[in-house]
Amino acid sequence: MTLIRDLGRGAVRLAPLSLLACCILSAAVPVAAAPATELPPVPAAVASFGGAVLGDHLYVYGGHIGRTHQHSVDNLSHRFYRLPLTVEGAQWEDLGEVPGLQGLPLVAVGDEVCRVGGLTAHNAKGEEEDLHSIAEVACYHPERQSWRALPDLPVPRSSHDVAVDGQRIFAVGGWQLRGKDQEAVWLETLEILDLSAAEPAWVSVPQPFQRRALSAAAYRGELYAMGGLGQNGTSQRVDVFDPQASEWREGQELPSQAGRLKGFGLSAFGVADRLYVSGADGTVHALGRDEGETEDRWLLGLGRLSTPRFFHRLLPHADRLLFVGGASSQGHLDSVETLAVAALKPGAVDLAAKAAEQEEKKADSKYATAEATADAGDAWPGFRGHGNGQADFGALPTVWSEDSNIAWRRELPGYGQSAPIAWGTHAYVTSIVGEEKEALVISALDLATGEVTWRRRFPSSHPETADDMRSHSAPTPVADERGVYVFFESGDVVALDHQGETLWRRDLVADYGDFAGNHGIGSSPVLTADSVVLQVAHSGPSYLLALDKTSGEIHWKVDRPTKTAWSTPLVVAHGESEYIVTSGGGRVEVLDGATGTVSSELEGIDGNNIPSVVVDGDLLIAASSKPGQSRALRWDRDQAALEEVWVTEDITSGFGSPLLHGDCALLANKAGVVACIDRTSGEVRWRQRVGESSWASPIAAGDYVYYFTRRGLTTVLLPGASEATVVQENKLPTEDTVYGVAAVPGAFLVRTGSEVVRIGTPLPAAETVTAER
Repeated sequence: MTLIRDLGRGAVRLAPLSLLACCILSAAVPVAAAPATELPPVPAAVASFGGAVLGDHLYVYGGHIGRTHQHSVDNLSHRFYRLPLTVEGAQWEDLGEVPGLQGLPLVAVGDEVCRVGGLTAHNAKGEEEDLHSIAEVACYHPERQSWRALPDLPVPRSSHDVAVDGQRIFAVGGWQLRGKDQEAVWLETLEILDLSAAEPAWVSVPQPFQRRALSAAAYRGELYAMGGLGQNGTSQRVDVFDPQASEWREGQELPSQAGRLKGFGLSAFGVADRLYVSGADGTVHALGRDEGETEDRWLLGLGRLSTPRFFHRLLPHADRLLFVGGASSQGHLDSVETLAVAALKPGAVDLAAKAAEQEEKKADSKYATAEATADAGDAWPGFRGHGNGQADFGALPTVWSEDSNIAWRRELPGYGQSAPIAWGTHAYVTSIVGEEKEALVISALDLATGEVTWRRRFPSSHPETADDMRSHSAPTPVADERGVYVFFESGDVVALDHQGETLWRRDLVADYGDFAGNHGIGSSPVLTADSVVLQVAHSGPSYLLALDKTSGEIHWKVDRPTKTAWSTPLVVAHGESEYIVTSGGGRVEVLDGATGTVSSELEGIDGNNIPSVVVDGDLLIAASSKPGQSRALRWDRDQAALEEVWVTEDITSGFGSPLLHGDCALLANKAGVVACIDRTSGEVRWRQRVGESSWASPIAAGDYVYYFTRRGLTTVLLPGASEATVVQENKLPTEDTVYGVAAVPGAFLVRTGSEVVRIGTPLPAAETVTAER
């Protein structure tokens, strides 16, 4: 689609652009004038925009101004700006209204700035996303104040990158998006356009990778393609193309020791004898060589930005580097930071201290649950949050009703029994659609508004008739900084990034056989540092399985006795090791997270098939639905032993899992009676009715414990040493069954079979990282 718009300065032929092409530009034209010492912010905080330096001017084109991950014509900047770089006190000049475009590669070529391909939205705000890559190429001449068309790319391309060497334009990586009804096509060619030719035409060269959202830069006469996102996840790979020989070679990988430098959303630029790179960690690194060296190497920790950013523009001007706009954990940025090239020296940033600071923030004890080491932006990343049902981020609501303290409600397609999870600014929830459960659905909801940011449907690999006796999307998803991992009772396991793009998919039924039993699968996936761990415990061949997070390939598989269980494993960190703790099928097991080897086990527990285990330090609670079976175990990690501490006589656990709170191990039976068992002695201190049966596991926040019963009544309980006080009883306005609850700062997300309800004050409408397709 080509758009013609009169800017009052001549006809302008413009095309929509890539969402996050992350384009990196060739060297700027040298200037003699001294640069301005301070630069004003971009007129609008934008991410995924086009940026270029031409002569003594910085150009910013379009960009994303809408809410995170929401893509439409309305969520785009319609302005084209220019800033003089050598005039003190200069302000941005508005070059006029332009079609709203996002993420376009904008590069300086000769005396023009040119855009190459990109992506357009065909949908308005609130409509289903309809995104299409384009092939148009055009250049803007500042003196003539007009655009001219160049030959179109051979294939529409977006989420790619562009670099320039002399008069040659290189377009590398990316894919072709073809609208809401067709799958994207990953591109496998580098495209080269030589503008010095009598009749310029694109020349295609095979590229040895498929990656998008990568960075490209011209350096020492070669093209460097760095990082990006492939079908197996984020890549640290660097590929180098030699235009003279028309050959690729593999370069030095992006430096893993450089703190949190990741290949996704980097910006880079080749200047003289260095190739500068910066990313979300806010640290500047370079590929180059010190005086006297003959080979390039990574020079780490050259400098640090005051505001870390990614999907920004790193651009050189005179004797400094500009870091323009982009995104951070706080939202889109309008600032322009500068660093003097002469001040960029290896070791200027203490990377070891920086890494130690990050690690210190991740965990507060050596027995921390492994998921608790996720980035600070997460709130409730999996089943029972971090696996223990504890909400540790301040006060949560205690009073609500049909008419008060309900922020939003969002109906879901089909039906589901999984709990919602939350990561960053979004909630994720799964459901099943169809009489044969033929469609598997995952929805991403904006935490502030409940609006659907994206929704993905997958055909079930093994449809089955939907009935009330078998599970309907019962496993709860789990998330980390890479993305979201979902598991369905059809045997389908899918990994998606936080923008909803599929990273990998597995069919466990095809790999290991049908799931047998009367009630389906309910165990949720959990995460170790590098694996997705799944428990498949049913009436057929059962097993525990670890799949690689980035590729879905198997790390290990442990066959287990044929025993049905719907409990979820727990991942616990101890020192540098990770353990997987399971309760179900008559036993409690502790396995090495790296190998699946059984470290400790205890058998002879009847009825421990539904409640999941809870761990605090060396205390482990394994609950059961049968009297005389729930117990506490002492877990001696060093001796790899489980020792029984106490066994209850008549206390049972229903559908929800137990909770440790203060001196109490709290178990709720199927009749809705909660018992406090002294965690040390096993003495029953008190019992308290909380209405009726809870299918959702309880949540502890501060002094309070919340029990969400299946028919929508929530009891807020204040546990004491000898009795419990009912602080409040709240009725959620629903006729549907409540299956699961997540806690986020200031609110609960309650999931019924057909909707998600946010209880608590709405979040402010904060912008964060724009989505990348």
